[in-house]
Amino acid sequence: CVGKHGTDVTTNLLQCISDGTEAARADLILGVDTFYLIYAGALVFFMQVGFAMLLAGSIRSKNVKNVLLWNLLDSAGGAVGFWSLGYAFAYGGDDPSKGWTFIGNRGFFLSDDVDME
Repeated sequence: CVGKHGTDVTTNLLQCISDGTEAARADLILGVDTFYLIYAGALVFFMQVGFAMLLAGSIRSKNVKNVLLWNLLDSAGGAVGFWSLGYAFAYGGDDPSKGWTFIGNRGFFLSDDVDME
């Protein structure tokens, strides 16, 4: 960082500190965003379990297995749907050639960061 931002030592030092803080801030923002996404997803699955218990308590005992299986398959279908389309629509980004888009248009099946070579 020495000599990178000018000849003044004080300005150089302050600019180096500022560069380091921006990098740390970007890392913190990425970590908080990732944590929130995982935490919100876990809450959705816990809500599904609560809904399954509500349904199981409001029907006859002979149908409880069917309702629990129905809720399990509903959760699995929702997870597969989010994996295939939901993440790309929510976080896929804009197409630079077309400008702003309403939904994301890349990253389907979470393939945005995968190198296929």
